[in-house]
Amino acid sequence: MEVVVLAKWVPTTQEEELKIIDEGRSVDLEEVPFRMNEWDTYAIEEAVRIVKEHGGVGWVISMGSEDADTALRRGIAMGLERGVLLETEEDLIDPFQRAFIFKNLLQKKGIKFDLLLTGGQAEDDEFASTGGVLAGLLEVPYASMVIGIEEISGGEITLLRELEGGLMERVKMALPAVVSIQTGINEPRYVSVTGVLSAAKKERDFLSAADFMEGAKGLLQLIRVEIPPPKEGAEIIGGDLDGKVSGILNILKEKGVYK
Repeated sequence: MEVVVLAKWVPTTQEEELKIIDEGRSVDLEEVPFRMNEWDTYAIEEAVRIVKEHGGVGWVISMGSEDADTALRRGIAMGLERGVLLETEEDLIDPFQRAFIFKNLLQKKGIKFDLLLTGGQAEDDEFASTGGVLAGLLEVPYASMVIGIEEISGGEITLLRELEGGLMERVKMALPAVVSIQTGINEPRYVSVTGVLSAAKKERDFLSAADFMEGAKGLLQLIRVEIPPPKEGAEIIGGDLDGKVSGILNILKEKGVYK
């Protein structure tokens, strides 16, 4: 069973005070810490479990600067065997472009897979589309929002997909296939700093993303990056109990929540 995981090294911007630079075209990430994309840790854990049960080789592939090698080392420390880094200093935000580069890598380097896993989305751009685009380019089945893998046998995979309203959808697809993994599908194993450092001794390939750009023309154009305006402050409703209740009901009616 050959399993490939696409993992992204992303900035942890949630608690950082961000600064927009280049006349509104990018964000200054010089002092912002990076980490493995959360969704991808679940995909890696699932890949490790699949390879352990069915045998084969697990790959972790990332794209970015040389710092993204940490994503490979974390994936290997978790239990995958091979790593490939497509090095680029360019901020490739277009999911179609990224998917085309991954497609070219897989085909030119002859990396065969039965199952290719991605995280459900990336924390930085939240496009949630690279996996689906890649499946389309490779002309293989695709499933998103996967919260459970029930069975892999006979050249097929049975999955559980998470839908709106708490519903679940069970689907069966032929292999090879691309699957986007949702958080909560498993409990990713803990990886120590020592484990990540030791993984540097394992085999990894460092390639230039520029060598796999054939046909990878972006379809999106970044116009401007803006920080959302601050939200309005809380409204304090005074008066007695009846007045407060009446005030709350009036607000709910204005917002269309209560009729």
